[in-house]
Order: sequence, then structure tokens, then C-alpha cells
Amino acid sequence: MYVLERGDVPKLPEALGLGSLTFPNIEVLPSGRWLLGFKAADKKKDGIKMQAMMTWSDDFGKTWAAPYVPFQIPKINEVPGKSQSLYFLSLGGERVLMVINWVDSSAPHLPYYDTQDESLKDTRIFYSFSENNGLDWSILQLMDTSMLGGPVPLTGPPMRLGDGSLICQFEINKYKSDPKKWVHRSALLFSGDEGKTWGDPVLVTNYPDMYYWDQRPNVLADGYTLVNFFWTLDGRKNAYLNIHRSISRNGGRSWTYPEDTGIYGQPGRPVEIMEGKLATIDIDRTKNPTITVRISSDEGRTFDEDLVVFQASLPQQDSRYIKMNDAWAEMAQFSVGHPHLVYLGKEELLAYFYQGRHPDHTGISYVKISIK
Repeated sequence: MYVLERGDVPKLPEALGLGSLTFPNIEVLPSGRWLLGFKAADKKKDGIKMQAMMTWSDDFGKTWAAPYVPFQIPKINEVPGKSQSLYFLSLGGERVLMVINWVDSSAPHLPYYDTQDESLKDTRIFYSFSENNGLDWSILQLMDTSMLGGPVPLTGPPMRLGDGSLICQFEINKYKSDPKKWVHRSALLFSGDEGKTWGDPVLVTNYPDMYYWDQRPNVLADGYTLVNFFWTLDGRKNAYLNIHRSISRNGGRSWTYPEDTGIYGQPGRPVEIMEGKLATIDIDRTKNPTITVRISSDEGRTFDEDLVVFQASLPQQDSRYIKMNDAWAEMAQFSVGHPHLVYLGKEELLAYFYQGRHPDHTGISYVKISIK
């Protein structure tokens, strides 16, 4: 592997006061257009000004359309909300699915995560469709997650199985009003009608005192095998563990117990590449933040090759031994992260992530990689 090209997405005008750009998602459409969604905020932690935005490039990242908000975020039961993140999935031709995280903004000065009871603000999922490569979008529809019993932050883009059904991925957290102990869960919802309706929830992880955060699943070429990687915190030992991995052989309906990959850090979304090999990406912040792409021939059990694609000239941003509330505070100080992969074909990968010297002043960068 070697780096072919590096690029940066233009930042927003300073007058907007949105200097923190995070949670990027790039989807490559059949037309060749790159759709990019991201979170824009005045500050990374509990920003008062916060909204999910999108842009696109029709020349492989050389130029980008002016970013904009593609929807009007609705109230839920008269409660106002803000958009926190958005993700895309190409449905073929010019049709695209977008999922959006809505967050309760009725009390903007309260923290998103409450350290007193380990609860989150109400977080929901809306979805919308475009019929013209992301230029226009249908009215937002609220996904029914009431059966799940908690806020549902998205963990990445939707996926399509070999039978055409769709998967929405997210985490289940704890409502402020819930007196029970918080048990973190990674979960999925399914759609068998091209995203018109969603249901059939599946819990991917559900282990008390173990936090399999930021699940990063993707569907392999057979259409039914999914490989999933987790940023893993042991709540009993108050320590981050190595990245863990789980496999589903039946389209996400059941999952193996997460196993240690031997790689420390926070994972990004993997992609299957030529000859059945899997490309993965991760960030290790124990020294200076370092993003590495790896190649595996056995679905992420072991790794044959690796390439550092980004290394920041910054000090350590990760405490390996840390309690839950301190971990949330530390996350707010990350100024490099959320790395993901897209397979561009022709033996080329696209890695992308946010990066900057301060968490409130970050932008979106990408690296094109040859895997010859």
C-alpha cells in the first residue's frame, strides 16, 4: 500500500462560527459523485450552534459544492431539536437514503451526556430520500425506535444486504428518567421495503459493564456476512481494551461474542476489497494521534499489511486507564478522529477523518491509497 493523494475539504466561513467539523461520512454514488455529510458546531463539546450539513464533489474531491443544511429539522411532540449527524447510502441509480440524528435542544445549556446518572439527551433518527444524486430530499420521516427504550445515536451509514433489505445501525443509551443502571447496547433495525418502514430490532452487544462503543459494521461480498469492530471500554477495570470484533453469518440477525483483535485504538468502518480481503482503519491516540489502514485476509482476525496514513504532531489524547465519566470528558478533547474507508475500485481506497490542532477548530481530510 502507498499514498496516492491527500486532500482537505474547505472549511466553513468564519462568520458562521462553526469551526468544529466532525463525524464525516462519504458515500460514492454510481455517477461518481462523492456525497459528504458532517457535524458542524461552534465547539465540539455541547455546542450551542450545532447542525448536520452536507456537500458533494463531482471531481474526486478536488472541488466541493458550498455546504448546506438539506432539511428543516422538525419538532417531536412540540420539543425542538437539532441535527447532530447524517449518513448516506446509495440505493442505485440516482436514489439515495439519508439518516439523520435528531437531539433534543429544549435545554441547550445542559450537557448531552449527564455524568450524574449516565444518561443522554433524547436522541432520535429521521430518514429521507433523494431521487437526483442528493440535490433534493423528501420530507423527513421519524423512524420508530420507541420499542428500544433509550436514546439512539447513529454509529454509521445504513447498509444493504444481498436480498436488498436495508440495515440502520445505532447505539441504545439511557433516558434521563430511567432509574435503572445503564447497560450500553449496539443495535440494528431492518427494512424490507427500500427504507419505507423499519423494524425487527436486533441487539449486537448487550453486556453489563462492557462498553462496545462505536460499532463499525459492513456487509461483505456474499451479501449476508457482516464484520463489526468496536472501540472497547471495560467498565469494571476502568480501562480501554484492544479493538474487538464480532461476526454475523446471517445478515445481522445474530452475532458472535466480541473477540480481541490485538490492535489498540478506536476503529473505523471497514471495507472488503479485491480477492476477498478486508481493509480496516483505526486511530491510536496513546502517543500522538495516528491513523492506520490495515489489510486482512481472514475477516479481521489477523493483519498482513499496514500503512500509517496520518500522524498528528500533537501530544497524547487518550488515557488507557480511565473511568466512564472521565472518558466522556476526554472524548470532547479529541481533535483527530472518526476515520472511515470507502473502496473506490481499481485497487484504490479512500480514507477520511476529521483533524486539527484543537477540538473546536477541525476540518475534514482524506487520503487516497493504492492497495497494489
